[in-house]
Amino acid sequence: MSSTYRSWQEREAEAEKTRAEADMLRAQSAAAAQELQAGAAKTETDKLAEQVKQAKLVKQLKAVEDDADDEKRNRKHQRREQAADNGTRFKILVNVVMALGLLAALPAQISYFLNLGKDGEKDPGYAWLMLPVPFFLEILAWVGVLGTQWAHRKGLPRWPFWILTASLASVAGYINATHGGEQYGLVAGVALAATSIIGPVLAEVRQFLETKAAADLRSLQQRATDKAVAKVKAAAAKQQAEAYAAEDKRRQVLFPDEFAEYERITVAHPAGAIDRNTAWEQAWYNLHLLPLSVTAGTLAAREAARAGIELVLGDAERSPESVAVDLLLAEMFGPDRGDGGGSVHPSPPGPAGGAGGGAKGLTGGASKAATALGRKGKQGSGRTAPKAPEKPLAPEDIDKVRKLAEALGGPDRLSARNVREVIGGGANEYAVRLRNHVKQEQP
Repeated sequence: MSSTYRSWQEREAEAEKTRAEADMLRAQSAAAAQELQAGAAKTETDKLAEQVKQAKLVKQLKAVEDDADDEKRNRKHQRREQAADNGTRFKILVNVVMALGLLAALPAQISYFLNLGKDGEKDPGYAWLMLPVPFFLEILAWVGVLGTQWAHRKGLPRWPFWILTASLASVAGYINATHGGEQYGLVAGVALAATSIIGPVLAEVRQFLETKAAADLRSLQQRATDKAVAKVKAAAAKQQAEAYAAEDKRRQVLFPDEFAEYERITVAHPAGAIDRNTAWEQAWYNLHLLPLSVTAGTLAAREAARAGIELVLGDAERSPESVAVDLLLAEMFGPDRGDGGGSVHPSPPGPAGGAGGGAKGLTGGASKAATALGRKGKQGSGRTAPKAPEKPLAPEDIDKVRKLAEALGGPDRLSARNVREVIGGGANEYAVRLRNHVKQEQP
């Protein structure tokens, strides 16, 4: 009894040990469960990754298959385009038509020639000697077709073979037409004639088209583009030619002498050696020795206008520079110079006492301009009141002006400009006083 007895401490330690082992087992079980769950999650993740990878591979495979299909379709399209460009189907159909034509034409001709006989002969039988004739005619027509092909390759004239093909095909067609018409009626005769004619004609047409295609290697798109460009260029060239014709017509009406010289120069040069503008400039210079549009008359009118302007400005005690300044101020500030008053327009230069107002108009405009500028505190461009005593008239200057008046034919022809020139320059106001003094001396 004493051997099985355990104390409370022993029993408590044993229980604690048991509890610890149980906790350890539970922990081990939980760890195993977690490992199992982690393994399952990893397996699911690997499965999803494999599915994604397979989906990518499927997508790539689909793209490769689509590319292959597209490439296949492109090759088929290119072959169709190449065949259409080369006329492959047309050539095949021409060969079929030629074969069918031979199959239809030869029996009709063989029947015709075998049934020939002498006039008045009864039951002559078959004319076997005439059997090679249909083959001779049909094959000879095709000899012309093959001769055309050979001439094309060698660059020789093809028209002799065209004549040969047309002649022999016409003979064979006539025989088939008459024999078929007698045996089977008009429609059958025309159809049999067509079997002998259409085949060789189509062969010649095919060879003609092949020759043209060999000489033009452009694609369909390039030919269409070139045709459109050529059409635009032709329209532009036509429009330019019409403009040149209208210009020449106007020149011939307005400048007949210059236009005759222009045509002489153009004809004298080789074609294309001189352009029309250069020829016209040369013609104008030959007759006028001046730039284009300028003649001796226009040059004289220009100089006369310049002299008239200087005369009017001199009589009005103005200078061209002062008029230019007034016009500039009028353009900058308006016709009223910014005063807000009435408009002042300088009178255009013209002969003194003329319709344009002459010197009076210019003088009046200058005085108004000076008044307007004075109110703004600016210096007028025309003559202003002198600030110093007037310079006395020198006797020698008076004598020079008198002699100038005599040379010109009277003091009325004096102007401030020629007075300044004869006295060697000086102020415009001084020249005007000299001119007025000499004028007042005359009775």
